[in-house]
Amino acid sequence: MIPVAVVIILRKNQIHHLDQAIIYRRFRAFKGFPKAKVPAAYRKNNPIDGYSVALVLQPSQVDEDFGVPTLFLTTEHLEAIQQALDKSDELTAKLLNRQSWRGKRPYASQFLYHYM
Repeated sequence: MIPVAVVIILRKNQIHHLDQAIIYRRFRAFKGFPKAKVPAAYRKNNPIDGYSVALVLQPSQVDEDFGVPTLFLTTEHLEAIQQALDKSDELTAKLLNRQSWRGKRPYASQFLYHYM
């Protein structure tokens, strides 16, 4: 797999609003998603609005060679993802009108108010 873009996606009223996705960083040509809105499967039993970060990928030769989808990441990719996660936290806090949103992160947040 080849990283194409890091995007921030609004999830509101159990819908992913792909037409409002923020293309945070492009690594290759990416104009956006072909669909405007998609039902959100995440947190169906306890829905909450917020922003999430996605890494858009395209297939590569290594996927065929290895027999499974394989992703090689660089520091540039990881830094873009980290920055997009921070921006996503900021946007979610504004959307929910509160500092602590109790969301899941794949690593410890750098914002003190997430621990309050």
